[in-house]
Amino acid sequence: MTSRIATRKSLNIRPTTGLIRKVLFDTIAGHVPGSAFLDLFAGTGSVGLEALRKGASFATFVERERTVARALRSSFESSGIADACRVFQVDAVSFLKKRTDAAEFDIIFADPPYERGYLKILVHILFRPERLPTRVLAIQVSKFELRDVKLPGGFPIRQKTIGDTVLLFAENGGQKAV
Repeated sequence: MTSRIATRKSLNIRPTTGLIRKVLFDTIAGHVPGSAFLDLFAGTGSVGLEALRKGASFATFVERERTVARALRSSFESSGIADACRVFQVDAVSFLKKRTDAAEFDIIFADPPYERGYLKILVHILFRPERLPTRVLAIQVSKFELRDVKLPGGFPIRQKTIGDTVLLFAENGGQKAV
């Protein structure tokens, strides 16, 4: 499955690097096959596309920027994978607030713009027992932003640091973080 979205410069986005994707998918590998994957702040869609390549049955992409969302839809249609993808052109926080059942997604991945306060908002919305996905939640943040956020103590949260980037992993049900 090959899908190429417009370049990051033309869309003014910061894509998740190959190294970060590798660490992410090495960590959650056992959870991906057959999963419903949610890619928040999708940008180029590289993480959701990787989830499909790794065996996810479906991927939902949430991207606020109209041009980027349109490019994602067009790319999925031209690549013949549109049946396995949904694209919502809406702010990720608004999307999450409107969803009554986050458990419709087995895996939620968020890569919000660094140092804009999104991490605090995501922690408030997602780190609640009724909101966590049935399998795993992963959030990519800068290690500098993480200093200003208090993660909830009721959930096992695993952190992996790659340069200036931190991947946070949590699982529902108080189970060991992936």
